[in-house]
Amino acid sequence: MKISLELPKVLGMLDIAARFVSKNSTLPILQNIYLKASIDTLLIRATDMEKYVELELPCAVQIEGAVTVNAKTFLDILKTIDSETVEFSVDQKTTVMTIKTSKDTFDINGIPASEYVALPEVPQDNTLMLDTMIFSKGIEKVEYAITEKSFSPVLTGVLMKSKTEDAQHKIIFVGTDSFRLSEYKVTSSLSQDFSLIIPKVSISDIKYLVNFAIDKEVPEMTVKYSDNLIAFELTLWEVRIVATSLLIQGNFPEYEREEVMPTQFSTKVMLDKRDCENAIKKIWILTKDINNFVQIETQATKVIISSGKTDKGVGTTEIPAIIDGEALTFAVNGRYVMDFIRMMSSDTLIFNIVNGQKPLVLMDKDDPSNRYVVRPLTNI
Repeated sequence: MKISLELPKVLGMLDIAARFVSKNSTLPILQNIYLKASIDTLLIRATDMEKYVELELPCAVQIEGAVTVNAKTFLDILKTIDSETVEFSVDQKTTVMTIKTSKDTFDINGIPASEYVALPEVPQDNTLMLDTMIFSKGIEKVEYAITEKSFSPVLTGVLMKSKTEDAQHKIIFVGTDSFRLSEYKVTSSLSQDFSLIIPKVSISDIKYLVNFAIDKEVPEMTVKYSDNLIAFELTLWEVRIVATSLLIQGNFPEYEREEVMPTQFSTKVMLDKRDCENAIKKIWILTKDINNFVQIETQATKVIISSGKTDKGVGTTEIPAIIDGEALTFAVNGRYVMDFIRMMSSDTLIFNIVNGQKPLVLMDKDDPSNRYVVRPLTNI
């Protein structure tokens, strides 16, 4: 194998591939990137056996061949090189790759390409075109509410579904860890209904790939899925990229019930998100060890935020608020509120409250497409 590549163009692609290799596997081959040169194309593959990526890009091929090399070592070396063009050659007998420029020479020990795992076939059962911005924003709005470990596998993934609602077709993203739930819903041009659960362990790397494509002004991608696999296909410049992930099997919780995601409220509280954030940080000093407990009491034109009695002491602070409805008191995990604040676009945070015992719904004043449900805590 012997090829030449323009380094600035290939670095971003290799960075994407490196995100798909296994970080903790005891199998060295899963920490490697697969490289195969044939005719005028370089094929790059990477996997951790739960998610897979394949990139196909043009390159100058002098000698065909294939090899796998450690992803981190390979990328770390390339990031130190300041030459525009790099030559890669592989001794097929020793599987040693030589990286060469006018000033640098590196030899990397590889593993034969024949030992690399086979990637799954891209599903052909169902196909749709999806807006890259909608996908990226949808994942961003819900992934923080998901845990990677749960007694229920369906709670470790992002629900992505499409359905007709109020005479409009919507694409919906949902994430939950059973203590809180985030839903992002947006009007879409899609006409088919589907419901898929994508593992959180895959979704962040797929989102990174999609964001990379967005930066290169790629407006949409092809999504193909079957009962157990989903594939995202993108083309940028002359590079074809396919990222594939296993799907989580099972039924996502029926979260749209009134007792889970209320729609009728007795009180609405509007306040500045920075005021709320600063108040929570003050109270956290006393409650970080007890579920980040934060008690909120509404009073006319303000809310009083307090810690309750703790082993460390008692803290109280107040911030101005616009309150519509009856006075009440409720308690929440302050970290959950902070997570939502970080996702907000506007400065105004809304609490929609039924009472102190039922789930409350947080919203961004300027973004009605995102609803965030939090279970209340029991007072100390």
